[in-house]
Amino acid sequence: MAKVTKMPGRMCRFYQNGRCLYEEMLNPGYNREWRCRVLKDLEGEYDKLLLQADNFHLDEQAFRDLWEQRIEEHLKSTVVCRKMVPRDEEGFPFCAALYEEVCLFEQPECEGVCSRFKPRKE
Repeated sequence: MAKVTKMPGRMCRFYQNGRCLYEEMLNPGYNREWRCRVLKDLEGEYDKLLLQADNFHLDEQAFRDLWEQRIEEHLKSTVVCRKMVPRDEEGFPFCAALYEEVCLFEQPECEGVCSRFKPRKE
């Protein structure tokens, strides 16, 4: 006897790398727990550096050089997320599990074609 399975949801506008973004798309950014931890940490680092640059009267180029150095150090540190999936491409986004500012691993797995299925816009 054959088992009936759901059709894959790949053609749904809420589908992204096997995850369902329905809840995130209803109210983008509302659930802060879904945001990428690494990006949140980098935002804090950036704010600290801005204060330091202001206190030490750093020019724009010196600030930019320091920021690039801090990003590199931060991404090499052990603080980086264990769920991080490195991208083959250079630059941002640095993680394949990142969709805008949301970590896809924080989203539910796609169930396939379901009652919320909406075809992708062309």
